[in-house]
Amino acid sequence: MSSELVLSLRFGRDSGDANYLGPGWSGGEDGYRWMTGERSELWLECPGAGNFLLELELTPFVHPPALPVQRLAVSVRGTVIGRSVLSGLNTLGYRIPADLLAGKGPVRIGFEHPDAARPVDLTGNPDDRPLALSVRRLGLYRVMGDMSLRRLDSGTGVVAADIGQLIGIPALQFMLGFESLGDNCEFGLVQRRCGAEPLGLLRFSNIELEPLLRGLAAEFEGLAAPEDLELTVAEGERREYVLHANRYALTFHTFQYEGEIDAAELMAKQVARLRVLRRKLLEDLRQGEKIFIYKRNEALHEQDVLPLHAALNRFAANTLLFVTTTDAAHPPGTVERLMPGLLRGYIDRFAPPENAHDLSLERWLAVCVNAGRLVQKTAAPVPAT
Repeated sequence: MSSELVLSLRFGRDSGDANYLGPGWSGGEDGYRWMTGERSELWLECPGAGNFLLELELTPFVHPPALPVQRLAVSVRGTVIGRSVLSGLNTLGYRIPADLLAGKGPVRIGFEHPDAARPVDLTGNPDDRPLALSVRRLGLYRVMGDMSLRRLDSGTGVVAADIGQLIGIPALQFMLGFESLGDNCEFGLVQRRCGAEPLGLLRFSNIELEPLLRGLAAEFEGLAAPEDLELTVAEGERREYVLHANRYALTFHTFQYEGEIDAAELMAKQVARLRVLRRKLLEDLRQGEKIFIYKRNEALHEQDVLPLHAALNRFAANTLLFVTTTDAAHPPGTVERLMPGLLRGYIDRFAPPENAHDLSLERWLAVCVNAGRLVQKTAAPVPAT
């Protein structure tokens, strides 16, 4: 494993969290506790030397349009380790560098939340506490291995025919070493353009990050329960059946169309298929040999994906590649190794949500090649084309 859970703390009534609380907290409620006022503190025993990941499951008190978001700054021993803006439920992760934990004694974790507000002033609810964010869970992970940043830049792109020369194995075989975790079908279509058609639970599906984390924590238990599944028909000239797994807010393409198959027959086949794909995903996670990819069209930051990295590492020493759009310092195709098992890739653009086929194939392949090279600990950049 590249990370190890050293503390798991639940918040709320009868949870045992009171031993860790400093100022700035409400009384415990069922499954959560509010941060109140403008600052809250936690006190933890020093976990020892090393680099750590702090994970928090948070829900902000918001009331749009008057209060659309809550701002949060997290500090360890007086040093800010991350800033976030929250509008809904989030599970976020923040890196704690080793030097912040080098001294002896307890570790004070501070939370600055300047937008706390009283429900009585906004909603008519008689609650007059200045509420900021409710916390359900905290996790503290020790990160093992080399934390140095490594980076491979790219040229303008890679074509599938060149992958064999660049990486040492044919494009089809190489692309089978990746598995999509969402958020939509785009990367599955990248694999298809290279002739690779792997079976993958999330390859041709839509799932957001929070339900994905919940699914991984539960190992997608109950995913194929017939009573939880629903078939609908998509609009358009060809009316495709779409499968919804409500427990995990998952939507699947079936590639079956109205008039071509009976809905009851299709549902039975989909139940059997989901059972197979769930089992295969869990096997792949436990083997720890693939590079798992997560992307979404809206902004995606390290603090968003650190909990996903931790979730994958509960199965084995897995590698997560999260992909974002490029900026001035990172040309398309660039990949950075941020920490053991965590890569960030940059692409010029994502396909529009309404047309996943309109993808930037050569830049996607440049990201994959550089990710493969970093995992293999090679250092030669992809040549410009």
